[in-house]
Amino acid sequence: MRTIAEVLRWRSQRHPELPAIRYDGQEISYAELNRKTDRLALGLIYELGLRPGDRVAILDKNCAAYLELLFALDKAGVVAAPINWRLTSTEVNQILEDIKPRILVVGEEFRSHGDSAKVKTLSFEEIPQIEGDDPSRDKDGTISWQFATSGTTGLPKGAMLTGHNVLNVGLCLALEMPELREGGPSLVCMPMFHLGGAGWAVWAMQEGATLVIVREIDPSNLLQIIIREKIETALLVPAVMLFLTEIPGVRQADFSKFKHVVYGTAPIAPDLLKRCIDIFECRFTQIYGLTETAGPFAALPFEHHKGDRLLSCGRPMFGGRARIIDESGKELPPGEIGEIVYQGENLMAGYWNRPEATEDVIRDGWFHTGDAGTVDEEGFFYVKDRIKDMIVTGSENVYPAEVEASLAAHPDIVEIAVIGVPDDRWGEKVKAVAVRRSGSSLSELELLAWAGERLAGYKRPRSVDFVEQLPRNASGKILKRALREPYWQGRDRAVN
Repeated sequence: MRTIAEVLRWRSQRHPELPAIRYDGQEISYAELNRKTDRLALGLIYELGLRPGDRVAILDKNCAAYLELLFALDKAGVVAAPINWRLTSTEVNQILEDIKPRILVVGEEFRSHGDSAKVKTLSFEEIPQIEGDDPSRDKDGTISWQFATSGTTGLPKGAMLTGHNVLNVGLCLALEMPELREGGPSLVCMPMFHLGGAGWAVWAMQEGATLVIVREIDPSNLLQIIIREKIETALLVPAVMLFLTEIPGVRQADFSKFKHVVYGTAPIAPDLLKRCIDIFECRFTQIYGLTETAGPFAALPFEHHKGDRLLSCGRPMFGGRARIIDESGKELPPGEIGEIVYQGENLMAGYWNRPEATEDVIRDGWFHTGDAGTVDEEGFFYVKDRIKDMIVTGSENVYPAEVEASLAAHPDIVEIAVIGVPDDRWGEKVKAVAVRRSGSSLSELELLAWAGERLAGYKRPRSVDFVEQLPRNASGKILKRALREPYWQGRDRAVN
């Protein structure tokens, strides 16, 4: 079974002197990176006693050491479990309790999270290194990465991805992007706890790119890096694209080396996309997928960025299949709205210790995305709404049930519903609609402050409406679609 470490081994043999990573003013070649990750892998095995199939959680912002550890863990046969550094200590501990890692590796900035965790915690520098050859250890069950992704209950689930899943996405992207196959400097600015960060790094390395790693996104600094490092390819999210276009003087910047931008994780406004094409003067490809599909499984090539196709998320990439089905599983004809389902080599192995949840989303070999959409006569898919209630804000997934559970714990709240409403900057923003206890004078600011103490910043509602009662159907279920409708009127789709 293929492993992610294959990429580094192969590149170090074919192009040993080619720069693999540039970070913080330093550069490391493919050969040097391969040797260092050999030493780290041997240290993980013989000094720390890690066994095939063990989990190691990682909590830090982007850095070269993060990527080095990902390759070392793969060589050691150990599963990497990146964690979102934006989470609170309580949320991190909840995920750690689910993963049960042998070790938590943290950046110094997040050492306090490790202090409160019931697991052995090391910094990147504290991981021992032993001189020796590549251990080439087989994995237990072939799982390489495990990314935490929540569900409608708000409880974290670990989507287990194989090396084959991840590498297959890279091959598909290379077929969609001729410029990626040319190598060159490639920007890694999305967080590595997402596939948009760690995944993009591996996919670009498959094609011999030099990764320019950015620790965190500061738009003005990012713009300077793109220009100074002569970036040729990048994966960006719409929120970052918007920030870049708003920088004073951006139209006078030299983007002559920019060849291709891949964008996704959240829908993009057509006006913003047109503005980006005008400013960056390069090719753009939209991608669509989920953590459970190892990232993208559909792509909209630049040639189709026109007319109504700007609203499409594209067609399935090589080797994958998608279709629109109704509630009974019957495939629907073009134009009719149903659920988007996927089948192909990118599909995860399942959820960690969640067999029932796995069976719920993978039925008869088809993954149910939870997105409602249509397909046209030429096979282009369009996302219209979410069958599930998930909110995507600035490329981060927010699950209303988790937010609702936190807010409902307030003593003055009788019931509450959380929805996503349109936002020109972030795509969507989180909004709460609440019913107060009779006689309560609870204010919006007070409830928002309550949320601020209990939830990661991106999960917190930005506004609260108080109502007498929430709309329900005959069986008593809250009608979130009815709550969302006033905010989405006049838009072509119920996701932004």
